[in-house]
Amino acid sequence: MQNFFDVLVRYETDLWAMVDDRLAAGGAVSLATLEALRVVDRHAGACRVHEVSADLSITVGAASKLVDRTERAGLVRREPNPLDRRSALVVLTPAGAAALGLAEEVAGRALADHLEGSGVDVTALTHGLAILRARLAAQKDPEVTV
Repeated sequence: MQNFFDVLVRYETDLWAMVDDRLAAGGAVSLATLEALRVVDRHAGACRVHEVSADLSITVGAASKLVDRTERAGLVRREPNPLDRRSALVVLTPAGAAALGLAEEVAGRALADHLEGSGVDVTALTHGLAILRARLAAQKDPEVTV
């Protein structure tokens, strides 16, 4: 089992670095920024920092710093949350939407180049990892069903 863990973690690290390098070479935002933009986009273009934290499995503090950097780059902006005055919404800007589109294209090409012809059943692997991730969530919170 230790070998599974070691290979999985090292592969994730190497894959992240490869995609991040391809994004930089393609003039796109970093992979961390792309991930933040994806979260905001998945939430209909506006979400709280809490959703960024939960969706990326990072701390609220780390998510807040990521949103701060993304906001300074002009890719998102914070707006008052009309449903909860105690929080703000992170909103995708037009520049953020454009950056998301370019980065998705570059990252998609990088992943396709890497995975195509590998002989690995990526669909089955994705399904298996999703099951294992759901099991972790269920162990963490017994109300989550697998």
